[in-house]
Amino acid sequence: MKIRYHSGAVCLGALLLFGGGAARAAGPTCESLAGLSLADITITTAHSVPAGSFTAADGEVFAGMPAFCRIAAFAAPTTQSHINFEVWMPQSGWNGKFRGEGSGGSAGSISFSAMASALQRGYATMANDNGHTGSVWTFSAMPEKVTDFGWRAQHVSTVAGKAITQAFYGRHPEHSYFVGCSQGGHHALMEAQRFPEDYDGIIAGDPANDWTHLMFGELWAGVQTSVKGASFDLPQAKLNLVTSAVLAACLGQDGGLKSDTWLNDPRDCHFDPRVLACTGADAPNCLTPGQLSGIQALYQGPVNPRTHRQIFPGFARGTETFYRQVLVGLTIPGGSSASFFRDGVFAGQPGFNFLNINFDSDVAYTDNKPISSGETWATALDANDVTLAGFRRRGNKLIMYHGFADPFITPYNSLDYYSAVANSNGDEEGDDDGGLARTRRFARLFMVPGMNHCAGGPGANSFGGVGQGGASSIPQDAQHDVVRALEQWVEHGVAPERIVATKFVNDQPASGVAFTRPLCAYPEIAVYKGTGSTTDAASFACVRDERDSNGPQLDDYRTPRSHRDD
Repeated sequence: MKIRYHSGAVCLGALLLFGGGAARAAGPTCESLAGLSLADITITTAHSVPAGSFTAADGEVFAGMPAFCRIAAFAAPTTQSHINFEVWMPQSGWNGKFRGEGSGGSAGSISFSAMASALQRGYATMANDNGHTGSVWTFSAMPEKVTDFGWRAQHVSTVAGKAITQAFYGRHPEHSYFVGCSQGGHHALMEAQRFPEDYDGIIAGDPANDWTHLMFGELWAGVQTSVKGASFDLPQAKLNLVTSAVLAACLGQDGGLKSDTWLNDPRDCHFDPRVLACTGADAPNCLTPGQLSGIQALYQGPVNPRTHRQIFPGFARGTETFYRQVLVGLTIPGGSSASFFRDGVFAGQPGFNFLNINFDSDVAYTDNKPISSGETWATALDANDVTLAGFRRRGNKLIMYHGFADPFITPYNSLDYYSAVANSNGDEEGDDDGGLARTRRFARLFMVPGMNHCAGGPGANSFGGVGQGGASSIPQDAQHDVVRALEQWVEHGVAPERIVATKFVNDQPASGVAFTRPLCAYPEIAVYKGTGSTTDAASFACVRDERDSNGPQLDDYRTPRSHRDD
């Protein structure tokens, strides 16, 4: 598959007019923003919200909110588009910054919880619904909505949100940041690739950036296990059995501790699940042929049966016990993939059956399916450009992170993407280390051992990322909070070398801290110094790891050096 390059931008008029009159210089009331005129934008609500408890449009209730100006609006950049978004701005105590918030899954709703958190920290904040309501892919019957979901909704709402913020405060935000995980991580990388002028700093957690092939990854996880039939299902007890065997075989060999319950770097573990194969009838301590086949398929990930090229990476060893969180144990494929294929790509196909989807021809069909705007589903949905030239030239900063125990979007996806970015920034002679050094000047990746998808898991998993518990219980500084680390990098030029992550007892901040561990900027990993408490991050050093293979290289992230743009 060819690398997809994108050009062009959607530009919203930022002429700040009130009721068609003269431009306001500064300081309008919140309510007066109802008359703000922006191209392709309709403001439906503009009202002041008093401090205290606030009930959002979806019924979520947020306590301890500061007084703020709430703007609800929608964007219609095409005749098929209807992109709902909200902008919340502190009435006082604004920190001078604008923050865009990412979404999750196939979205169809506004991330009010992320907005509430940002507002409480003093940001003017914006989030959108990606141009549709609900997560069912029937919205793709209007093809422009596929483009809205892929990239346009985030861009147009960002431009409008910053214009609204400027109108309310009478000045531009000093800095603009985007924070997202999962689908939000997808839009984070899409913004960095297509619209580097939108945000000075971006956080992309566990990104779903290779969207179309991620869908085939989710499909694969189902059709190779429970969707395929009962004999291929993986009961929780059998998944626990595999993880226990993996840890017994691999703990301590990857720089982690023997006492850990997760792998520090799963790439160093080459556990072969065939050692658990049943030699007779099914039993609690072995895997049947169908169960073994399912585990092997999940490790492998989807592969083209004709070319044998990797479509999307497989899952890391040591994550098996978490497989039933999202993708395994269902009668239809998990995540967004069931609706993506049934209601989107193959909508209306007679006799549609997930088991009949072809991992060769149907991959090409999905990638090349046209959209009326001239794009294909792949060019609209996949954030796979690895050059990041415009982002780099502007001096912007990117922090990526990914849970090494993610059972939903494999951590190997982020490792593959970041490695390809470093390769793209190498010199003409193929100096990979030089490319990595250049990449680390503007983009850094932090792998999170023992963390599941964006949050949770047995490892240290609270560091200010999206959806993580205990945000108010960790120190609000650049050493412990990833958003603060990004701000320090953007605003003061201090790049993050390590971020201390916290593990709360039972993931409940009220129960106290269980331990802390440093997250290290790739390619470094945290290694115990040999002295000091193993529950204290200060007892661990970030050291350069040996060069590990991420597995078969994806064509998606291969960029010829001739495409480098300096």
